[in-house]
Amino acid sequence: MIILKKIIPILLIVTILGLVGCTNKSAIVYDEIDIFSDVFTNKSRYNPNDIVEVTVGLYNSTDEIQSGDVKVELLFISTEVLSSEPLIVSVGPGERKTISFDIVAPADDYKGYILKATFLKENQEVDIISSAVDISSDWSKFPRYGYLVNYEQKSDISINLLLLDLNKYHINGLQFYDWQNKHHIPLPLDDNGNPLSLWPELSKRLVSFNTVQSYIDIGHQYNIMSMNYNLLFGTFNNPQSDGVDLAWGMYIDSNGNNIDYHGLPSSWETSKILLMDPSNTHWQEYIFEKEKIVFDNLAFDGWHVDQLGHRGDRYDVNGNKILMVTSYLDFLKNAKNYLDARLVFNAVDGYAQEDLAKSSEVDFLYQEVWSESKYSDLKRIIDYGFIKSNYEKSMILAAYMNYGSRQQDGVFNTSSVLLTDATIFASGGAHLELGDAGMLSSEYFPSNNLKMSSDLKSKLRDYYDFLVAYQNLLRDNIKNTIVKTEIIGVESSTFGTGDSVWTFGKENNDYLMIHLINLLGNDNDWRDDNQDKNTPELLTNRIFKVYLDYDIKSVQLASPDFNNGIPLNLNYEVGEDESGIFISFILPTLEYWDMIIIEK
Repeated sequence: MIILKKIIPILLIVTILGLVGCTNKSAIVYDEIDIFSDVFTNKSRYNPNDIVEVTVGLYNSTDEIQSGDVKVELLFISTEVLSSEPLIVSVGPGERKTISFDIVAPADDYKGYILKATFLKENQEVDIISSAVDISSDWSKFPRYGYLVNYEQKSDISINLLLLDLNKYHINGLQFYDWQNKHHIPLPLDDNGNPLSLWPELSKRLVSFNTVQSYIDIGHQYNIMSMNYNLLFGTFNNPQSDGVDLAWGMYIDSNGNNIDYHGLPSSWETSKILLMDPSNTHWQEYIFEKEKIVFDNLAFDGWHVDQLGHRGDRYDVNGNKILMVTSYLDFLKNAKNYLDARLVFNAVDGYAQEDLAKSSEVDFLYQEVWSESKYSDLKRIIDYGFIKSNYEKSMILAAYMNYGSRQQDGVFNTSSVLLTDATIFASGGAHLELGDAGMLSSEYFPSNNLKMSSDLKSKLRDYYDFLVAYQNLLRDNIKNTIVKTEIIGVESSTFGTGDSVWTFGKENNDYLMIHLINLLGNDNDWRDDNQDKNTPELLTNRIFKVYLDYDIKSVQLASPDFNNGIPLNLNYEVGEDESGIFISFILPTLEYWDMIIIEK
């Protein structure tokens, strides 16, 4: 059911719209116009049967009044799930308006839908725009993770505007990076046991308690989860005065002389992060109690638990070798029981990921990617997580773009970002990349020398819409499958080889998905340190062959680069050659990423 809500002129200026009549319906053929400026929803995800508030922006760049009907629809792939009654609008030359609809979310849980808005003149489509709607009662099924780094005193208005922007990318969880005072005392208290109003974080930037609280509270209005970032085993240098016993530490030598540490700039609050033994029960009790103070005072939804990757052989103070992976799992299990909070754990470069995939402590998998440099590596990491978790846990990759250029002022290479996101999304994962400081180029999240161009921001909206709209074909118990394909006259590969079209298959019981990622004119290095990725060669009207040994119902093309992400039905023929029986069709376009959807 859809309820027409109201027309809201931009800047909340109240105007009255005149009704537009329809005459001579068969006599006029209308040209296409660009009347839509935006479409988005009021939350990043919804529970089944929730009210979804849809906002549609219009801008008339012509010198004539544009009058017609606007309607919105929800599509599951190409099937219409619901459609509104048309709303009559009239937009004068140079005028901007917004209109809104309230729609009732479908009852099915964990489904993604295309949100399509159409402008019609006498029932003829003259413009369309699309977004997406995620109906999921829990964020961890299809997580889309962002980050925050700036917590100076801010107004609720500025916080809301920033979260609204992230909401347009359907970000449904935020990592509050380096919000804490000390790693071993994340939330500082005054002598009366109340949180301080201001404190310095690790690099001495000021953090406002009210700002952190407002980010959490306003984020919840968008159904965005808030995760409190902290190491599982870190203290500032000389923590004894705060009640930390260095006998709880993790030592480089078996004699208990040299405590392990992570060095930091000398100008920061501490020059060293000392590392504690994560299996030490005294340390666990200490840090869990400090984290409990956080949850008692701030409505965080969970703890983003960080580590520092493989450390080599490490020992407790008595010379016993620490079984690090076992220690991590023990720590997480006890943290879950003590805090009753959601947990995300950073498996740095895959360290401990297999065991985490099999555990019940984390809701989804998260991995900071360092040593894996090829597009195919990203797919393999995501595939591995699905397989090891019995296809129950999604994967987030923290993969830092243009890393070699992170210390230079400039802009991100659009092609490298889109090819990397195409790889991650097509493989069934999501990318930690977007936050209040822009796009990540470094493991130190406040670093933001590289900026996103307006073109990249716009294209990423399309990619995140696509990730949500097709989440059931990308991330919902989707398995790898081997399928033989051929693009006539075009070099292709099944391993992500440079200067080729990379093709791979995924499937569930109802659909076969064939992903085409266009690496023509580029190598297979996803990070693009030197920012020298080229715009791929655009392919149009190529013959595509798929070898299948079963009957099919339909073939569709869907792409974030084409047709507003709305699927296009393709006519196909059945043939046979020396390699077997195949279907063939014309592939109308391939820019960065196409998904061929074959209904079984």
